[in-house]
Amino acid sequence: MGEFGVREADTMSGANDIVGCVTEQKKVEPSIAEPQLASPFNFSRRIAELDGYRGMAVALALFFHYIRQAIIARPPQFLGYLCEATPLIWSGMEMFFVLSGFLIGGILLDARNSKNYFSTFYVRRFCRIGPAYFLLLGLVAIAYHSLYRSVGAPLDWVFGRMLPWYSYVTFTQNVWMCKWNIPGATILGITWSIAVEEQFYLLLPLIIRYVRRSAFPYIFVAGFLGAPIVRLFIVYRFRTHLWATYILLPARMDSLFFGVLCAFCVREFNIWNWLVTRRTTVFKVLLALIAGMPLLNNQGIPLTLLWVSVGIGWMSIFYGTLIVLALTGPKTALSRVMRWKWFASLGEMGYSVYLFHLGIYCICMWLFTGHGWLLASWKDFGVTLMALAITLTFSKLSWLYFERPIVRWGHTWSYRPPTEIDPGATQAAVATSIPRNSSEMLFASLKQEIRSSVLIQADATAHGAKMSH
Repeated sequence: MGEFGVREADTMSGANDIVGCVTEQKKVEPSIAEPQLASPFNFSRRIAELDGYRGMAVALALFFHYIRQAIIARPPQFLGYLCEATPLIWSGMEMFFVLSGFLIGGILLDARNSKNYFSTFYVRRFCRIGPAYFLLLGLVAIAYHSLYRSVGAPLDWVFGRMLPWYSYVTFTQNVWMCKWNIPGATILGITWSIAVEEQFYLLLPLIIRYVRRSAFPYIFVAGFLGAPIVRLFIVYRFRTHLWATYILLPARMDSLFFGVLCAFCVREFNIWNWLVTRRTTVFKVLLALIAGMPLLNNQGIPLTLLWVSVGIGWMSIFYGTLIVLALTGPKTALSRVMRWKWFASLGEMGYSVYLFHLGIYCICMWLFTGHGWLLASWKDFGVTLMALAITLTFSKLSWLYFERPIVRWGHTWSYRPPTEIDPGATQAAVATSIPRNSSEMLFASLKQEIRSSVLIQADATAHGAKMSH
């Protein structure tokens, strides 16, 4: 939930540095409490609705893995009815991807002219994604060698079918899952979404940096429409490898690019004004999407032909519309729900919750019930609640004392405003500075940006030392 996914703490402040420098003299910061028709509100600060939105997505993931996926009962039992009533609950993954596209796309759009665009983005992304992710890999490696090798078969359902370790380290596990047509070890199965988002982070910054702004909507729409075509091609060409329709980046671009498209739209004055003044129309679109959901009923199976062709895109539009309605109508019930404190708190530590909740659940079920993924008794339900409590406690501590300090350090890397090209530069000098391809362009930019950022950090340290004396 890849930033499946996944948003850094204070992430909207990621663009604050560059936006504040470029527009400081002419910008009056509107409040989210009173949407302004003159311009979009200040996206450079943290937005409570988006924290709550992430919390809702995390809650869906917890409910799906802890409850619905473990239910074996069928009507007329209560759990059976609960299972029948929540066939699309697993689509919360689209919620993660849409939010990730919206947040990361928004940061990049706001900072696209920054002098240290690439270096700052990737340092901040690593500080947000890397620590908790590699902590998970380390803990799983310890458990694999110290626990699984001694226990053996009873834990096959947790650690069995492990993919090569280097695939997890390099964020390519989704490729290996497709190659072998398996989800890998259960305890690390959900990390495919992290891989999708990391791969998306290599693509989107290049698009936003080097493509004309006027072409953005066409590219984002093309990514949205291209994903179902890729999925259908996989279905008809590789019928025995259907996992590829669910876990490869080209097959999941509709959710990600629709989130980026929403971020672009709310930053365009005319579109923002239209969305604010035509909220009734947008709300009707939301109702139409809800009305069509029963037709998409797939009983929780993500690889049906209907879902592959239409369902993922349908739910992506639905979740993107929720974001737009919440931001353009801060006094509505939807926006108030998204600002609920407990949703926001869950969203704040949501990345750790997402990463660790499955492993904690698996170990608890093995220790206290002796069986696998099963919810068939009150004892199973009690163990599930215990796993939830452990997950939330661990994630809160991880966020407060491990992740957040690193994220804050990452935010010492500030986006810098663009500088004008020296008019005295010769044409030959400019020509020799242009890389021959996009890869050279990216690495050249990173090299220059890192050098500049290091100098800025050194100057800031020296200045601080001088002031302390």
